[in-house]
Amino acid sequence: MRNSQLKFYTSFLKKGEYLLLKSKDAYFKSHYISSPLNVLTNFSGTAGEAVVDYSGKITIFVDTRYHILVEKQVFKDIEIYKMPLNESFLDSLKKKFKKDTVLYVPSDIDLTEYIKYDEYFDLRTYKLKDKYLKNSELNTSSPVFLADKKTERHDFSYKIQKLSNLKPNIKKRLIFNLDYIAYLTNLRSFQMKHSSLFRSILYLDFETKKHILFLDKIPDIKIKNLNFMRLEDFPNFIQSIKKVIYLDYKDVTLSDFVAIKKPKEIKKDNLSLLSSIKSLSEINYIKECSAKLDTAIFNFKNKIKAGMSEHDLACIFEEELKSTGSVFPSFSTILALDDNSASIHYTNADKNKILKKESLILLDCGGYWKNGFATDITRTFYFGKNPKPIYKKIYTYVLKAFIACFLSKEKSACKLDSLARKILKPFEKDGFYFNHGLGHGIGTSVHQNPPVLNLVSKDIIKSYQVHSIEPGLYGGYNEKFGVRIENCVYFDLNYKRFSVSKFPFEEVLIEYGYLDNQEIEFIKNWQKGFKI
Repeated sequence: MRNSQLKFYTSFLKKGEYLLLKSKDAYFKSHYISSPLNVLTNFSGTAGEAVVDYSGKITIFVDTRYHILVEKQVFKDIEIYKMPLNESFLDSLKKKFKKDTVLYVPSDIDLTEYIKYDEYFDLRTYKLKDKYLKNSELNTSSPVFLADKKTERHDFSYKIQKLSNLKPNIKKRLIFNLDYIAYLTNLRSFQMKHSSLFRSILYLDFETKKHILFLDKIPDIKIKNLNFMRLEDFPNFIQSIKKVIYLDYKDVTLSDFVAIKKPKEIKKDNLSLLSSIKSLSEINYIKECSAKLDTAIFNFKNKIKAGMSEHDLACIFEEELKSTGSVFPSFSTILALDDNSASIHYTNADKNKILKKESLILLDCGGYWKNGFATDITRTFYFGKNPKPIYKKIYTYVLKAFIACFLSKEKSACKLDSLARKILKPFEKDGFYFNHGLGHGIGTSVHQNPPVLNLVSKDIIKSYQVHSIEPGLYGGYNEKFGVRIENCVYFDLNYKRFSVSKFPFEEVLIEYGYLDNQEIEFIKNWQKGFKI
């Protein structure tokens, strides 16, 4: 498979020309295991880009979360470029290639990416042959269904009216963002592994109030003011519309964009904000699911035994998750022992990596239940009774960073990230780095934005936006390991924070001598909050 694909990609390239390897599904915007990038590089991370030249030489670009994992996974003939923190893929490409270098990009590339690349490269497009388009993780026959009313307070008509009031001058609109479509329609599906979304495009006509949802299979569902059509009919339909159609350029692919006769960009869109702010019923459902996730972790922890491999442990956790009624994990479970925990997004649970007494276990996990909201939590455990002082120190300071952010009423995502970073930065002298963002929004997707919590974010955190707080430290000069603590939280209307999870911190790893009285009181109250 690898050789035949590589031959296809390089067959039309000339010396000095390069081709961007597609890493993400055009609809779900997520890396999938049968993607050209995965097949040609063996990289399984959820973020990565690669280019290939006429000779078949591949260079893969990965951000700080995957600097360790990429070295363990990719084929030996691949060049690795480790991107610095907060450097974009385009900025990395500019460092490697001269201006006006010929770069071929897939025709279903995001439009905004295409525009950015086109400013620097001599850009050309290509379309993959049918045999290379199949996403092995996609099941379009999976039914589309309405979420329970207990989780969705308002129906499609109400939400469309609310959207219409915010944008009174828009007559016709297209929505390509699957999170927004799930929010507006209250529809879900489990077409794609680790997702409750479904391939679709939503056409809104605010004049006639006859809206159309294009999807793979027409469901046996009736929604007032919403009609259904097949996704394959979208190109012909949209070319028949001669009036101006508004859309968000961030979400549309180049191939879909060129099919629209009179596209107009929505410069400021309120839909992202509407969909990110949860109703109380939605938050209560996320809490309910998070309690089930807590139970799965508790049962998993009680089954841990020396001699089990990373792979064994990951399987045991996912079995426990399934036993709570979860449809499937909300992302590939991260289960890392000892030095593997230094790899931030470690997704390669090893059958030969064995749990020993006095081992660290990092578990980053989540699940989807029937109404299609994601959950996410990270805990670092210690399998033993006498952790090394360095384990306790790193763990306790990561916990201090979490507590500081949790108790803060800071609304700026950037400033909240900086607060955690200030606490953790002193450990860089010992080789430990906090080299990822503080957190992300969560909802129908495990990374639903806004808000994005990192050093360059301009987001202001709103009440009832559920988001993660996940500080961590990874590395070490003398001994490699990592610690991360993550909970998903939200502000109420008074900007008091609450957590959707209650799972306790790892008591044996807490060094109370590093904590002040407020932190100690916080931990005592937290540890009491978990009930099984």
